[in-house]
Amino acid sequence: MARILIAPDSFKGSATSQQVAEAIKQGWISLRSHDAVECAPFADGGEGTLDCVESVSTRSERIPIVVQGATGKQHQSAWLLVNGDTAVIEMAALCGITTLEKLDPLGAHSFGLGQAIKAALADSRVKEILVAVGGSASTDGGTGALAALGFRFIDAAGSQVDLGGRQLEKIAAIDTPHDLTIPMRGIKVLVDVQSPLCGPTGAAHIYGPQKGASAHDVEMLDAGLSHLLELVGVQDGPGYGAAGGVAFGLSALLGAEVVSGVETLALLIGLDEKIASADYVITGEGSFDDQSFSGKAVGHILDRAKSHGVPAAVACGVNKNSTDVTVVALVDLAPSHGAAINQSQQWLHEAGKTLAAGFHH
Repeated sequence: MARILIAPDSFKGSATSQQVAEAIKQGWISLRSHDAVECAPFADGGEGTLDCVESVSTRSERIPIVVQGATGKQHQSAWLLVNGDTAVIEMAALCGITTLEKLDPLGAHSFGLGQAIKAALADSRVKEILVAVGGSASTDGGTGALAALGFRFIDAAGSQVDLGGRQLEKIAAIDTPHDLTIPMRGIKVLVDVQSPLCGPTGAAHIYGPQKGASAHDVEMLDAGLSHLLELVGVQDGPGYGAAGGVAFGLSALLGAEVVSGVETLALLIGLDEKIASADYVITGEGSFDDQSFSGKAVGHILDRAKSHGVPAAVACGVNKNSTDVTVVALVDLAPSHGAAINQSQQWLHEAGKTLAAGFHH
């Protein structure tokens, strides 16, 4: 009997990480029913982070909350209390791009994220807050989230500036609240990118277009972020551009620490221990490419498996890497690219069978 760990990321637009893990597991046990197979679906801090953490945590509690989506529409959401003292907050579920019916690159804001952080701060059990910021819809430098926490962004006339990225250049002063108490172990912003806040590799230029920003919008948003950076008076840095600058805002004005989402979530769920005790590790994602080794879940899992001397394999939608790791791509199993996407469960099952057939223990 071999101990198999299946720890994939989601296949964006096709299957959640839980669905991926379960399909691979069913394919594996159809050939090797005697193996002990554990699923540990993983997320890199984007959509589905709460579900993944909840599914592998022995102690977790969902705390319901009503928040504003990225354009102000109220909706029911939640944050997660893990191990009795750690709040996990997922921006994607609160005010992310999936909360929008229509993209609003200049008006979208992060106020709902701040509402969740405020709720976690008010819970006496919380000693640490982890903020997963993947899947954002806004480029507001975190001003929306900070406004929900009591920060006031004032224009030259002394009025409070409206929410959204288009308003950033109007900010003339920032009024900081004095009654915020940060939890004992602090607030950590979980990022999977190293982009700075401003410039050609910054939040507006790199991520603005996928949030609906035109070329003109991008220039306006970048100018607004640059203005905010200058006003706050700190130096731009790697990771500040995550989530439209939310990482910058929470770090520079709230004192949050910007950390690797993958490494922090892996530590929270004890992933390293699971890898070390396995005989074989299977991870995966939709596109296995050069980005997979830049702060992403799959690269991290492969690295940890290698460090423990545990053989590993990747199940993916499409393989764009040349690597010595065993890789099974759905597009090589399915009759067409469309079938690999639309019938991903079937072909992930086949991928599980293929990996099991090639495994010798």
